[in-house]
Amino acid sequence: MFSVKYQFALNEMYRMPGGALTGYAMGQQHLSMINEMFTGKPLLRFNRHTDRLHLDVEWGTDVLIDDWVVVECDQIIDPETYSDVYSDLFLKRYTTALIKKQWGQNMIKFDGLQLPGGVTLNGRALFDDASAELEKIEEEVQLKYELPIDFAVG
Repeated sequence: MFSVKYQFALNEMYRMPGGALTGYAMGQQHLSMINEMFTGKPLLRFNRHTDRLHLDVEWGTDVLIDDWVVVECDQIIDPETYSDVYSDLFLKRYTTALIKKQWGQNMIKFDGLQLPGGVTLNGRALFDDASAELEKIEEEVQLKYELPIDFAVG
């Protein structure tokens, strides 16, 4: 009953009948910012050598019984154990395009050289084709797998 949030809401009640809640909403955001500044968010530490996640919180006050702690994490996969990581279609397409680009860059040095049988080397075409393929793959990754940009206010 005597919390800062309750007292602020009680003192702002006389403005409510006017219909505009802008002042109240801004005040709540300001209180939230002050609260975050002084109390902070719970700190997390991860040690990858011991594979342990440490939560620097007060277990009796910050996290109570039946509260949830949700952590989003990624795992490094050992290719020796999980050999099918190399069977990923995206990885195959991307590495093939990178090798093709490097091969084209190497062949540009000998551009226009005529080989026996009348075949001429065209490294520039191979390089341009690989660059276009890489751009297409990277755009596909951005559209399918990348999270949208967060909205920033400031």
